[in-house]
Amino acid sequence: MKGKNSGVLPKLISILLTFIQIIIVLYILLKFFGANDTPFVSLLNGLSEPILQPFTGIFHPVVFNGHSLDLSAVFALIVYSAIGFGLQKILAVLRLK
Repeated sequence: MKGKNSGVLPKLISILLTFIQIIIVLYILLKFFGANDTPFVSLLNGLSEPILQPFTGIFHPVVFNGHSLDLSAVFALIVYSAIGFGLQKILAVLRLK
């Protein structure tokens, strides 16, 4: 597995993970601050729905002075980050062999 292309898969995983993390963080922030339904917010909701769907309803949102923190989305961010980190470590170990 060594060679020129041995680092392509970890880079793709890193890019995908970063994209997923950015989408989830933006979703959490926009929900927390009660963003209006603009085209950007609609686009972000459309992108985040399939990513967050497996985690929907795991936790109830927490409300702070009228600001709602979606704990299910926070949990999804943690899970996706852990999975991405684990995949990158597994690939790093496999490349050493």
